[in-house]
Amino acid sequence: MEEERDLVKRLQQGDAAACEAVIRAHHRFLVAMAAPLVGQGLADDVAQETWLKAFAAIKGFEGRSRLRTWLARIALNEAHALLRRYKREVSLEGWGADSGSPIASSFSDKGAWSHPPAQWHHDSPEALLTEAELYECIRKHLHRLPGDQQGVVLMRELGGLEFAEIARATGLSEGNVRVLLHRGRQRMHAMLNHFEEVGTC
Repeated sequence: MEEERDLVKRLQQGDAAACEAVIRAHHRFLVAMAAPLVGQGLADDVAQETWLKAFAAIKGFEGRSRLRTWLARIALNEAHALLRRYKREVSLEGWGADSGSPIASSFSDKGAWSHPPAQWHHDSPEALLTEAELYECIRKHLHRLPGDQQGVVLMRELGGLEFAEIARATGLSEGNVRVLLHRGRQRMHAMLNHFEEVGTC
């Protein structure tokens, strides 16, 4: 947190190196978060506009939220502004539809684990290598989530947005947002289980 406060202070002073550092740290996240709302083709435009607005407003940033959350809110506003400018809406048909639990087969009829998740161990160089492979696997699977689940997971887990903000951004009810987040987390959990059992993505 201290490191972020220092970075924000440098941004507020117009430090070019700090600007480059924050773009490197958050640009891909902003593009990924905007894509489910505006489509891949316009997501980079949203991110560019977000940076312009953020750097213009950074002196007013008071640190009441994480910098990434603040950027995510600007990006959501820019996504909707861009859609209005282009007078087009990306279809969200099918968003929030309950596709069923991807880990339902892991439980018995009584709700108990039929195959409990394995324990994780990080006590050797091999384990650290496995952790790097796991990180790459998580990244791949995150991008394979259905668009609605991916958008909600990114907004909530990486952007730190509240359920009400995500609901406004997507046009879904807070209940649907919670279901999408739950399903997305379950898919990621199923992937983690598979990785632990077989050691590959």
